[in-house]
Amino acid sequence: MEEIDIKELIDMFYQRKILISLVVILFIILGAIYTTNFIVPIYKSTTSLVLVQAGADSYSMAASGTTNSITTTDITLNSKLVENYRTIAESDSVAEKVISNLNLNVPTEEFKKKISVTSIADTEVIEITARNEDPEMARDIAEEVASVFIERIKEIYNLENVHVLDSAVVATNPSNVHLVKNMAIFAMVGLVLVCGYILLVNMLDTTIKTDTDIESNINLPVLGQIVMTSEETAKKMKIESDIIIDNNIEENDKEEIKYE
Repeated sequence: MEEIDIKELIDMFYQRKILISLVVILFIILGAIYTTNFIVPIYKSTTSLVLVQAGADSYSMAASGTTNSITTTDITLNSKLVENYRTIAESDSVAEKVISNLNLNVPTEEFKKKISVTSIADTEVIEITARNEDPEMARDIAEEVASVFIERIKEIYNLENVHVLDSAVVATNPSNVHLVKNMAIFAMVGLVLVCGYILLVNMLDTTIKTDTDIESNINLPVLGQIVMTSEETAKKMKIESDIIIDNNIEENDKEEIKYE
């Protein structure tokens, strides 16, 4: 493979700077077109739930005069329940109930792909996130999943230790559309492609371009170079050379007359 030094590489790219710029600009435009016309915007809404005291509800405690305080045992129990609760929130029974309540015409498995339930590390907080093409529907789904999940916890554990921390809101911006980011990615792809094309063309081009190529191919030193000029420049150089020759003739004539 032909070796290329850094200076030659820089010169090679610099000589084709217009081509590189045009290709990068073209890919930026393609990135903008792709982002605005071919990406279906998806909106996300999140409901946050928190696990509190795992025991009788607050109304029963207030009626009996007991103190509604959280103990270390409650915190430990809630921490162990978080993963169980997350699994229940992602269950088919919750998904089917939400689909029925919202009158959605979507298979259960496909619906579950649009729902994600995560637990915040070292906390008793669970986040339910819904994704949908309609921002209002995404909000409604997140809220309904949280509501159905809380009811299921009451049925299964006979506990009321899950409460809404933050309700879902209607998203104003899609979560999967990043115009500037996509344009930058397309620009980098265009730059890599055009630079790769230039390198490939240069490696496949076996013509001799410089005196260095001559010396490296035939191992002979270059004794002289013929400068390629335009016709106008050649005429100008011929006139200048004629003037120099005439001046030399005149000088020689003067020298001959002087010696005579």
